[in-house]
Amino acid sequence: MALNAHRVFTGPADADHFLAALTLEPSREKLLRAARETCRAAIRSGLRAWSTVLQKSMLFEDAAAHVAPTSLKPKFRMQGSFAYRTLNEPARTPPQEIDLDDGIFVPVSFLNNNGRSYPALISSGYFRAVEALLTPICRERGWTLITDKPSCVRVELDDSSHIDFALYAIPDDEFEQLVETEVLAKAMNAQDRAMLTEQIELAEDLYRGLREDQIMLAHREEGWKPSDPRKLEDWFRAALRAHGEQLRRVCRYLKGWRDYHWEACRLSSIALMACVVTTYDKAVQAPADNRDDLALLDLADRLPDLFRGRIANPVVEGQYLDEGWAEDDRQAFIREAQGLRDRLREAIDGTDSPPRALASLVRAFGERLPEDHSLIKAEEPTKIAAPAVLTSGLVKQMGGEREPQQAVKREGDRRYG
Repeated sequence: MALNAHRVFTGPADADHFLAALTLEPSREKLLRAARETCRAAIRSGLRAWSTVLQKSMLFEDAAAHVAPTSLKPKFRMQGSFAYRTLNEPARTPPQEIDLDDGIFVPVSFLNNNGRSYPALISSGYFRAVEALLTPICRERGWTLITDKPSCVRVELDDSSHIDFALYAIPDDEFEQLVETEVLAKAMNAQDRAMLTEQIELAEDLYRGLREDQIMLAHREEGWKPSDPRKLEDWFRAALRAHGEQLRRVCRYLKGWRDYHWEACRLSSIALMACVVTTYDKAVQAPADNRDDLALLDLADRLPDLFRGRIANPVVEGQYLDEGWAEDDRQAFIREAQGLRDRLREAIDGTDSPPRALASLVRAFGERLPEDHSLIKAEEPTKIAAPAVLTSGLVKQMGGEREPQQAVKREGDRRYG
């Protein structure tokens, strides 16, 4: 007789389960969003009067200094785990922290040099301007401004949460053309158009309409880098369309497993997400949506071998998400993955005792699992379940061969998204 532990992992919104324990309290999420909006407002109003923050020569290239705009009009776009809805409450705080990622997009003139297009904005000046605008807000609120991250500006809110601002530039002429097209499509009047161009959030249709080769990310050491943050979003959205919401839940369970076993490590969230998607892609038949325990077992059966091999970056051809793993780290990841597999097998197929099964699951995922073995029920041992929407490979789903693209990588805990 096998056991069904699905309800240990997820269930009704008002029930006690692992997913509920991983989810931020609404009041906590509200505070994080409010902090982000406070920072956004300071950046937005300050960049409109950038000349009070930095001299023209510090913010614009010489070739563009004489036509520097009197006002910069930034747009913002939520990124990372908040955008993917894979954010978890940390298991160990400190040192683990909630990471809220936000992108700042400044429409600005682009220059050409030997056929290469780059922003008229000086990347180092962009960092200095944003940091200067956030400094008084941080001082007032008791937050800490971190200025040594290579590709973002970090605001530490407390010992369990921070906001990372990635700084982008997009061509102003292309952006204005998108706005004009949007206005015509919706037949807006002049007042409506003004409201559209003033919106703080970069609208979905405008964001999707930007040319991928002209979204540039500011880097402290490397200047401007082509970087399209949409690539990772598109990859994960495609996986969800192919496999359903269970895939998102399994990603969150696996992140919760990692955070329980390591206070900090080089096992990034995007590496875990890639392993989950690979497992679903290769499944001949997926567990039913009401068997998250079997979905986890299928993943755990593959995970040690996935950690032994290279983990390809899903959006950057020729790059790997296990780069930088020391051999000792890799072996530790493999051992814990084997432990996860063995404990899930014991809980589902190795005992007819719900209390023993729950004890095995707690050893795998930690004390945030509910202390209620009545959630585990006996049923006939089978892995045959209603077929999920399967795919022969997300590359085909996404339109053939992928072109190399620079993915967004923010530092800090060395995680993507």
